Amino acid sequence: MADSINAEHRKIKADYKFRNFLSVAQRVTALLVLPLLLGIGIGAVVCVCLYNEAVDELDSRVFHEVTVGYAHHIDLSTFFSEVPEGAQFVTDINSIDTACVGSYPVELKVGDRVYDSVLNIVDTTPPTANPVPQEVYVGQIPDPAACVQDVFDLSGCSIEFNDPSFKFEFGGHYAFGVKLTDSYGNSSVVDVPVYIKDDHTPPVIEGAHDFNLIIGDALTYREGITVTDDFDPNPVLEIDTSAVDPHTIGVYPLTYTARDECGNSVSETVNVTIVSMWTAGIGGADDQATIDRAYGMADGILAKITDSNMNNVQKAMLIFYWVRHHISPSRGTSDYSSWANAAIKAFNTRRASCYGAWACCKALLDRAGIQNICVTRYPKEAYNGRTHYWCLCYLNGGWYHCDAYPWQGQNSFLFMMTDKEVKTAGGGHMFNESIYPDRATESVQRYVNPGNCTVSRNFPYH
Repeated sequence: MADSINAEHRKIKADYKFRNFLSVAQRVTALLVLPLLLGIGIGAVVCVCLYNEAVDELDSRVFHEVTVGYAHHIDLSTFFSEVPEGAQFVTDINSIDTACVGSYPVELKVGDRVYDSVLNIVDTTPPTANPVPQEVYVGQIPDPAACVQDVFDLSGCSIEFNDPSFKFEFGGHYAFGVKLTDSYGNSSVVDVPVYIKDDHTPPVIEGAHDFNLIIGDALTYREGITVTDDFDPNPVLEIDTSAVDPHTIGVYPLTYTARDECGNSVSETVNVTIVSMWTAGIGGADDQATIDRAYGMADGILAKITDSNMNNVQKAMLIFYWVRHHISPSRGTSDYSSWANAAIKAFNTRRASCYGAWACCKALLDRAGIQNICVTRYPKEAYNGRTHYWCLCYLNGGWYHCDAYPWQGQNSFLFMMTDKEVKTAGGGHMFNESIYPDRATESVQRYVNPGNCTVSRNFPYH
């Protein structure tokens, strides 16, 4: 029993020691281990927080998309608000041409972290250009693109007037703006000087005058003609020859029209006389002063022998009668340099060959407003090889032969004869019928009396 008691006693003692050990261990754990474990845990949490904070701070420095102007220098500072230590490019940044507009992926690395970014290269520079001074006429609007040169911009640009309401309606010197805008919205304005020409004055035609052309010769309508304008250095000259028949003897209107680049125009009409030989019309020796002098002498004679109540037939009768009875026939005495010189000499000397007599008739007929052309004998050999001149006059609706020069045995003159009548009248009135306008075929000889210078009251006027 004692052994049993001792055993129990030992058990109780051992149990006491164990509980005492546990109490000490608990106290040690409470005092040392738990705080240590808690500190380790807290430290770990703090470390994680600090790491995450550092990562977040690093991430916040990275620009995941960057936009720069073309030709901009690129380095790490382009992609970070503040470049972290150890930052580097993964992408070969030198392979990106910053002069080319576009978007490029860029990879960066900081420590063990890799970042993706996008580099946008855009055009942030306004276009540039130099002005091209303009000269326009009132109302003309130039092309804006033609008003500038040396235009430069990488992305291309549109060109327009900066002020669409600018008016080109008043003459003078001005400046207007031309606006250049690229595809990125960058714009600039170039001031362009402009001279607006207020031109309402037509060109001036000089050298236009009546002249003759020998049938069959080359046409020389432009010879001696000049055109000038106060603004346009090269005004256009148009020559209307539609009314001229170079194959038929006669007088035809020829119109010169000069036009400047602003649209102002002027026209002058002259008479072209197609003749059978040079001396039968206005030639090179006829200056306007000589012609005016011949016409002036003719005007004085017409004032004495005609009046406004007479018709053309009556006036023509008096003209040929006057020449027949006031210009004595005298071969070889005329001035053959031109008809005007021949008329002046015959009016002054009162003697002339058939050429001078014809010239006097021409001057008087022209001033009386009666159409007339010169007829020359053809062939020349038909009458002892002598040339002869007489008139075709447009009277009573047709062309009739009239000749003031008297011939052997003939005391009168020829007036309003048909082809058949003039050929049988004596004096060798043969001619090339194909080169003259169609002649009248109706005879009026019984109604006219050249001997006493009368026209019958029964004359069949048309």
